[in-house]
This record gives sequence, structure tokens and C-alpha cells, in this order.
Amino acid sequence: MKCDVIIPVYKAPEWVKLCVYALFQNTSKEALGKVILVNDCDDAFTINCLNNLKVKYGDRIILEHNKKNLGFIKTCNRGMKLCTADNILLLNSDCLISPRTIEKLMSHLESDPNIGLICPLASNAANLTILLPEGFNYTSIDKILEQHFSGQSFNACTIVGNCLMITKKCIEKVGLLDEAYGTGYGEETDYQFKAMDKGFTAKVAIDTYVFHKAEASFGVSAEKQARLAKNRELFFSRWGEKYHALLKEYSKNDPIKYINTHLPKDIWQPKVKTIFYLDGIVQNAGGVHTVVDIVNYLTIRGESVNILYNLKYPYKENLLFNPLPSDHIADLKTEQIVSTVWKTAFAAREIADQKHAKLLSFIQGYELYFENGAKYGSVELTYKLSDGLFTISRYLQNELKTVFGEDSVVIPNSINYDLIHKPKTTSHEVPVLTIVMRDNIMKGDWLLVDILKRLDNLNRKFKINIVLINKKTILPELSSNLDLTVLRGPQDRITVIKLLQESDYYIDASLSEGFGLTALEAMAAGCIPIVSDSLGINEYVKHGKNGIVIKEFNNADSFVKVINDLTNNHALTAALLENATLTAAKYDFDNYISKYSDYFNRPKLKASRPKLTDSDKSIIAAMSSERSKHKSRIAIFNFIQKITPRPAKEQLVKVINKLYNYINK
Repeated sequence: MKCDVIIPVYKAPEWVKLCVYALFQNTSKEALGKVILVNDCDDAFTINCLNNLKVKYGDRIILEHNKKNLGFIKTCNRGMKLCTADNILLLNSDCLISPRTIEKLMSHLESDPNIGLICPLASNAANLTILLPEGFNYTSIDKILEQHFSGQSFNACTIVGNCLMITKKCIEKVGLLDEAYGTGYGEETDYQFKAMDKGFTAKVAIDTYVFHKAEASFGVSAEKQARLAKNRELFFSRWGEKYHALLKEYSKNDPIKYINTHLPKDIWQPKVKTIFYLDGIVQNAGGVHTVVDIVNYLTIRGESVNILYNLKYPYKENLLFNPLPSDHIADLKTEQIVSTVWKTAFAAREIADQKHAKLLSFIQGYELYFENGAKYGSVELTYKLSDGLFTISRYLQNELKTVFGEDSVVIPNSINYDLIHKPKTTSHEVPVLTIVMRDNIMKGDWLLVDILKRLDNLNRKFKINIVLINKKTILPELSSNLDLTVLRGPQDRITVIKLLQESDYYIDASLSEGFGLTALEAMAAGCIPIVSDSLGINEYVKHGKNGIVIKEFNNADSFVKVINDLTNNHALTAALLENATLTAAKYDFDNYISKYSDYFNRPKLKASRPKLTDSDKSIIAAMSSERSKHKSRIAIFNFIQKITPRPAKEQLVKVINKLYNYINK
């Protein structure tokens, strides 16, 4: 049998991208029929992402566009009219399937021809929810359920529509979804009861589990609450008596209760093959975003992977897993722990020894310059402590080998190309520039401010987007020649991507970059990078071919001259844009994620770790003492996070941090 898949799309393209990736990654070509994306009159940003997906997957995707916003039900019905396969899967754009989800659901249908509808369990699915425990990702839950309940299904009381398979035979007898339910909510349960009236059964597959974010498109609003109330009233006016009779039977045979009573008691103790150790999960930290992306993509592929963390700040990006706090590791079982910055390597080494695991170090920058080289010896020691090193650029690989004699594996940094890429052939009449000031002297913020002042002195019109990580940064007095848009504080990645897509040039004055991910994202967005000659950036920016590399990178005049000249040279700009797009496409995350999987499953390890000197041991002791002090701060922080309402959290955390630092001084 084959299954056609309908994905209604409205907003949240970052979820659409992952949804489609999971669908193709986790379904065999033999089982997957048409994949129909129906755009419900969404904005240009989402349409751009859909067009990129269509280009990537070609004829395997059918892309339809509603001329006006029709809502979920009419959009699904439009897609259902295009389906020809034995089965149809209605899949929310914020729902990600696990390996073999479609095959497993179809196996249930084959085992019983009376089944008309079937859905899996999910991380967010009303009465069919199994929440993600700490230290688990969604595909690890799917594996547990498949291992213990293979082939088992239960009668549904209320089917859930985020991932709902319906047989063609059922659709032929029952018809399409009832549009009396407006834009959505309750229509799938209404359909279930209509199907049961026609002699079909509705099932829940308890050997299958998917991730469902929920509310990614609509959010929680008064309008939604009103729609829920109205649709609920409609449903009960039609099916109230039959529903309550079914609920009575269902409560005696609840699948969630059955699962909880038939799983081993220790099943929810985290067992993670590879766990990354982050000091903090924090917005606007490039290294953190990279780690989260890696874990998300490996999760979709069914890998046993997660994140261990000390502190968790407000974080706006997608998480397909529930990370594990570092104070909850007593029951953790792991084969390898990955340090993500030099400071985490010391604690990670201790944990690895306790768990009889390997320590791998993920090198994302030339960390020896951190704190102006004050921790050079400590950073160097972390390479001795590791069983294996992997890094993001050949530049870093060469430095590790040349200076420290350490071998490492290179897996280049990658970007979400489908979400970012926007075709562009010409620049704006008034040049649009974007800069990001990252509150770090090594990132050249002072030079960026100087560039702004000197651009102002040209007496030319520029539109400039400025992202300020430090909310307290005071910009200089500038004339009306510079049309400034200033965004303060950590911004979500979608906001930054949109800025880059609207820009002609991205300016980066960093003194040192291990790779320089934002410049690569700029290239994908149709934005020419003008960057300093900062080491790892040369991995992909080639001067005069796909961008501009400033050799005198501490000289603001060099940047200003290039900006002024380039904005007047349209032929060169067009050539740079074309080559920049070609370069960025090579770094699509989809192309590189398998390399992480290969590395973690067959890591190239050192024959043996070097013997530690007395100096090394003293550094380790000092770091252990520092961590002991840090633990009290973590405990206070996590306590505040648990007891404080969200709006007050950030302010209280700042107060606690200041108080803690004052006491320790």
C-alpha cells in the first residue's frame, strides 16, 4: 500500500521545514505517495520556504496555494481531492513523524480491514499524550513503545487529527471533513463518529509516537477559545449520547493507563548514547544554536541524542527533545558525552569517568583567545582530557594539529538553507546593510560603530538594520542620512533571517571566527558578506567571487571604502550574489547531518590520553573548586525558574546573578 500525505501550511515555516524533512527521512519511497503542501494564503516568508522545498524535492512534492485564507478544514479538503493512494495522512505542519510511522500505521490497517481511521500517540495530543520526560527525545519514545507494544492498537474515544491516517475506502463512504466546523477544531472527531456510523472503527496505535508542537500556527487566543466552544457545542448536539457511551467504555480500557502499567518501572531513566553538555541553553549564542540544530536533526533520524545543561534561559527555537538538567544526572546512562566549550570539558570528564563513557570535545572556535588568553593553559588541557575531537572548519583543524599536535575530524557548520534562501538578483536603490553587535570585543563591535559614523560622513543614503545583543549599548549621534532600524536584546533566528533577506550587505568586523555562521546565512539570504579576514571565515568567503574579505580588518576606512564602491558597482554585485547563493547551497544542513551520525557511531579516538602533569592536576583542582561555587548559583537559578511566573523571571534572574557575583567577590 501507499499513503498520500497532506500538510496544510499557515505560518511557522521553521516547523514546515522540519516536518517535510522528517517525512522524507523516515518514510520509504515504496510507502510514500504524493506529498501535498497546501499554502493557506500565507506570507511571503513562508511561501519562499515552500518554494525552496519544492525545488529540493521536485516531483515528490505537489505545492498548492489558496487564493484566500480558507482555514484548516477547507485546506485539508482541497488536498484530499488530489489524493489517489490507498490511504491518506493528514499531517499538521508542526507535527514530526518518527522512523517508519507511516509504515506502522498502514500495517495496522492491513491487519484489520474494518479500521477506517488510525492515529499515533504524540507529545501533545489531548487524551493521547505522553509527555517527553527529561533526557528523552521524541524518537526515543517511539522506539520504547514499538519495542513493548508492537502491533497493538486501542479503540479511540476521540481520534486526534495532528497525524491522522484515513483509508481511501473510508473517505469514499464518509466523504470529506465537515466544513460546518469553520476553520478547525473538532472536525476529526466528528469525522470519526460519521465513519463509525458507516461501520468503520477508529484506532489508536500505541506502538507509534510522533512529536506535536501544537499552536505553532495559531497560538492561544480568545478567538481560538471562542471557536473551541462553538465547535464543541456543535459536536455534542450531533454526537453527545454516542460520545458519552463510548467514553464510558474507553475509560475502562484507556491506552495511556495501559502503557503506564505495562512498561518497566525504570523505563523513564534516561539512556542516551550521545549527550552534549551546554553550560546554558541561551538565545542568540551561535554555538548553542548549532548544538540544538544537530540534536534536532539527529533526533528526527532516530538517533539516541540529547543535551545536558547547567542553566536554561528563555529560548525561542525548536526543541524536539527534553534536555536534562545537570543536577538530575544520577540515573543517566550514556556512552559518550560531548563538551561544547572548554569550560564544560572538566565537568564532562568527571561525568564521563563516573558513567564509564567517552569524552568528545566539539571545538567551535579558537578558544585559546577567550578572556584575552588568560585561560590558555586551561583550554590546552581540555584537549588532553578528551578521547576525541571534532570541529567545524579546516582552519580550526589545522590549528589544533599545528600548535598542539591534536588530530580532529572536520564536520563543517551548516545552515537551514530551505528556510533562509531567497533568490535575489539586484540590490535596492538605497543600499540596505545589516550588522549584528555581539557584546564581545573579539567580534569588533567598536569597529562596527566606527563604520556607522564614517558611513554617515559620506552624506549618502543608507538603510541600516542593527541587532544589539547588549540592550545598554549607546549608539553615536547620526544624521538622517542613515535610516536605522535597531533591535535590542536577543532576537529569535527568524527575525535575523528576515533582516538578512531584506538586506543587500552583511557587515562583520570580527577579529576571530572559527567559522562565521551568520555570514554564510547572509549569503543564502541573497545578501553579500563584507567581512574581516578573520580566520575561519575564509572557509567559504572568497574575496571578489562570492563576497568581500577586508585584509586591514582593524581599519574602519577599509570597510567604508568597499561599501561605497560596491554599492555603485551593480555588475560586480550581481556576480557576487549569484556565486554567494551557489556557495551557501553546499552547506545545507541536510547534506551534513549524516556526518555527525557517522562520527558518533564510529568515533576515531585517541590511542590513549597523555599523562597529566602536576600543573595539569592543579588546573583541574582549581576548575573543580570553581564549579562547586557555580553549583549554588545553578541551584538558585533553577529554583527561581520553577516558582516564578514567566514575565518576572528574567528580571529576578538578573538580580540573583548580581547578588551571587557580589557575594563571591
